[in-house]
Amino acid sequence: MEEMKELKVNTGVGIGDADSLHEQMIVVDFKMVTFSLAGKDYAIDIMRVKEIAKAGNFTYVPNTSPFVLGVYNLRGDIIPIIDLRIFFNIPVPARKKNQPESMVIINVQDQTFGVVVDFIDKVVGVSSSTIQPPHPIFGDINIKYIHGVVENGGHLYILLDVDKIFASRQQKEEVKEDLSTVTASVIKEPVKLQAGQSSENLDIKFIGDTLSAMGKFYISAVNENWVKDRYLEWKDIRPSGSLQIQSEKDAGEFLSSFLSPFTKSFWSEAYINAYYKILPENTSSVINVWCIGCGQGYEAYSLAVLLKMRYPRAHIKIYANDSDLLAISNAPMLSVPDDIASGVYEPYITKTASGNLTFSKEIKDMILFEYHDCTHQNAVPDVDIIIARDVLSFLNPNVQRTMIEEFREKLKDSGLIILGHNEAMPKQDGWLRNSAGDIVIFTKE
Repeated sequence: MEEMKELKVNTGVGIGDADSLHEQMIVVDFKMVTFSLAGKDYAIDIMRVKEIAKAGNFTYVPNTSPFVLGVYNLRGDIIPIIDLRIFFNIPVPARKKNQPESMVIINVQDQTFGVVVDFIDKVVGVSSSTIQPPHPIFGDINIKYIHGVVENGGHLYILLDVDKIFASRQQKEEVKEDLSTVTASVIKEPVKLQAGQSSENLDIKFIGDTLSAMGKFYISAVNENWVKDRYLEWKDIRPSGSLQIQSEKDAGEFLSSFLSPFTKSFWSEAYINAYYKILPENTSSVINVWCIGCGQGYEAYSLAVLLKMRYPRAHIKIYANDSDLLAISNAPMLSVPDDIASGVYEPYITKTASGNLTFSKEIKDMILFEYHDCTHQNAVPDVDIIIARDVLSFLNPNVQRTMIEEFREKLKDSGLIILGHNEAMPKQDGWLRNSAGDIVIFTKE
C-alpha cells in the first residue's frame, strides 16, 4: 500500500536575531519540495509535484534503461518509476526486494512520473529572488539539469529543472534566441546579389538560415533536393513578395510536407509490405538493427513486425534510441489500438489481464529501448540495418557529417540504411540508392 506523508512548510525563519528578522521580511513567493540524494540537498518546484508516496512493489518492464525501475499502479493510473540516483550516476544502496522507496510524484507535460530519491525532507518556502544561477560546483550532476541553487536555514539546495530532465530536446527559448539574430540579419536587412548568384539560390539560402533557427532544420546534401522542390511549391502558395520565413508558424508550414509517412503512428500494412519487398535476403543467424529517434516506440514496433516477417529464423535485436526521456520511458508500455490489431500485426498481438492489447513477448524481447542522444558516443555493435527517419535533417551539417561517418563504421558491408522519405545519403560519399516505388534504401558502394 502506498504511504502518504504530510509535508510542513518551512520558511527557515527564526526569532531573536537580525538575520532571522531579515528573513521574516523576505516575501516567500516560491515553494519547493526538498529531498536528499547521496547526502546532498535537492529540490523540485512544488507546482510540479502531485504528491509524495512510499512504495516498492514496482512491475518490472523489460528492455528499458537501468534508471527505469518499472511501473506502478497509483490508484488506477499506471505510471513509470524513474530512479534519479541511477539517472545521475549517483551510487545507490543495495535494494531489497519490494523495499519501500521514497517517491516524489511529479507532472511533466501531462504525464505523471514517480521519482525515487533517498529521503524526502520538507516543503521549503523562499523568495524567488534568492535563487542563484547554477554552477558546476553545486552538484554531482550535469549542470543542464539544474535550474538554480538557493540557501535556506543553513542548507544549500540544488533546484532541479524537471523539464530539462524529462524533455531533453532543444527548448523554445533557444529557438527564440537564434530567431532574434536571424530575423535581424536575414529578413530585415536588404541584401545585394553577388556575381553569379541567382535570386532563387539566395531565397533558398535565406530560407535555410531561418529554418535552422526556427525549426532546427538544416539544409544539406541529405535533403537539398526536397528543399528545392518545396521552394517551388512555396512560391506558388505564398503571396507575392512574402517568400521569406518570418515566424515559427511559417517554418512549420514550410516543413509540413517533410516528415515521413506514419511519423508518431504505427506503419500501415501496405507500408510494411512495401519494405518487405525491398529488403534483401539475409542468411545471418543474428541481425542487429539500430533504430535512431524512435520516439514513443511506434516505429520500433512496426519495424520489429516487419523484420520478424522478413527474417523469421533470425535472432533480431533492435537498439531503439531517443533523446526524449518522456517518450522513451513510455515506449515499452505502448498499447495497440483495435484497428491495428489485424492483418500483419495480428500474429504478434496479445491481450493483457486488464483487456488491453499489446505486443507479444516475442516482439517486445526484440527491442531494447534506451534513453540516448545519438550525437554522443554510441555503444551499439556492428549492425545490419540502420533506420534514422528524419533524424539527420534536424542536426547541424557538421554533426550530420559525423553521423554519416559513424553510420559507415557501424554498418556491415552487406547492411542497409533507411532514412526519411525526403532524405538521401550523399552519393558523392559512396552510397548507393535502391528503390521500389516510393520506398528507398541505401547501401555501401
